[in-house]
Amino acid sequence: MPAISSEYAKTPRHIYLNMPYMLLGIVLLITGCATHKQEQSPDILAEANITPSFAIPGVRERMLYLARQEWALFGRPEVNYDIEPPTLTYPTGVTQGYETLPPFFSRVFMYWYTATDLPIIGHEGEIRPWSGAFIVWLARSAGMPEHDLPSTVLHWDYIQHVMEADAKGSLVSHPVNTYAPKPGDIICAPRGDAFIQSIHSYNDLKRGAYHCDLVVAQRPGEIDVIGGNVHDAVSLAHIKLDGGGKVLPTKARPWRVIIEQRD
Repeated sequence: MPAISSEYAKTPRHIYLNMPYMLLGIVLLITGCATHKQEQSPDILAEANITPSFAIPGVRERMLYLARQEWALFGRPEVNYDIEPPTLTYPTGVTQGYETLPPFFSRVFMYWYTATDLPIIGHEGEIRPWSGAFIVWLARSAGMPEHDLPSTVLHWDYIQHVMEADAKGSLVSHPVNTYAPKPGDIICAPRGDAFIQSIHSYNDLKRGAYHCDLVVAQRPGEIDVIGGNVHDAVSLAHIKLDGGGKVLPTKARPWRVIIEQRD
């Protein structure tokens, strides 16, 4: 049997018996101090008007960054609406994104359940249309509040919400032929042959199937837009403008409404 050290022998036995309780007391003391500190007001309050030492992007900029990020993750596909049927092309040598492939389905899954609790798989085993969920995910992830753009997987729900909202709000709707879009705005078109035939102008807008894209760049005569579920990916398209900077509707995308995002 090993010998007991002289230091141990000199230490009163009750100290060793009570050591677990002493340690517990120290832990509780530290925890209590931490809790008390958390309950105190922070040193820097919002009303202190402290100027940050770096530029903080607004909601518009964050939505643009996020849209380009997701487009890059899907392989930077571009859709061409100038030919019939529209085609999707990828840069040479990239992994092509597709909604059912595991790395990309995880993104679609994230978009969808940011917007709704409904099942993402339809009655026939298909992935439900997720372009609306993509727009909502951009808005929520960028910090846009629910009262500006509500969470939904149907584009019409937030289109109608904005059309009925106060004209002084953060989002304002415009007929496509009266407003020149800028980066951060959302442009929308009805889809489905039968439904398209019933929507001839802004005044005809009603509940139904739509597709919306986020405007991410603007050049003379053209804008770039990014949307989800475009040929089963997050894709970019080049949209033609007229001489006044207004969007020109096409057969594939008969644009009818633009949602302006105000800073």
